[in-house]
Amino acid sequence: RHHAAISAKVGQIGAAGRPGIRQLMKRKFTRRYQTALLAYLKQFPRARLQPARGMGAQALTEGLQTLDIAKLHEQVLLTEVLPGQPAGKRAELIKQAGIFFTEAITPIEKTHLGSREAAVHLNEIVEMLSQRTVELAASNLELQQEIVSRKAVEAALKKSEHHYSQLLAQSDRLQEQLRQLSRQILSSQEEERRQISRELHDVIAQTLTGINVRLAALKKDAAAN
Repeated sequence: RHHAAISAKVGQIGAAGRPGIRQLMKRKFTRRYQTALLAYLKQFPRARLQPARGMGAQALTEGLQTLDIAKLHEQVLLTEVLPGQPAGKRAELIKQAGIFFTEAITPIEKTHLGSREAAVHLNEIVEMLSQRTVELAASNLELQQEIVSRKAVEAALKKSEHHYSQLLAQSDRLQEQLRQLSRQILSSQEEERRQISRELHDVIAQTLTGINVRLAALKKDAAAN
């Protein structure tokens, strides 16, 4: 009974560990497939297809299916191959990559179908995958263009905001200068009014003094007569 419990525990641990191991193997396979596909496209049309057949054999050994390879192939195209390429070049790259993909999934398809049926099925898969990849690439391109357009609008808005901020600061400085100039003008006018007032006072005082002197002389003359 004790041995049975230990065996059951070991079985549980193994079952729990298998998904982690499978994910690790799948990540390693993903990196190998990406490296092989990029090398193939770089060397095309002189590239050989043995690496693709090797990837297919590895996929079969690791229990991967055609759909798994198709998703992986599409991911590599959309993230590593097609971004930044013009439309004509994208179609050419998709077609070249389809040759690699067809060779890679051949071992898997042959385990499920006869050779003739496998060939027909392969063509259908490649055609469907190519069409889907083109559509996704076009969608990604539109999304990138929209992102670029939005960034341009945001940059223009920030530039306009900066420009208006500069204008506002300049306006504040001009207003302060005008206030200072107004104070200077008012101060000058006030000083000028005080100066005029003093001058008028002096003139009036001198005039009154002259009148008083004249009146005193007249009074003296009158008293003498």
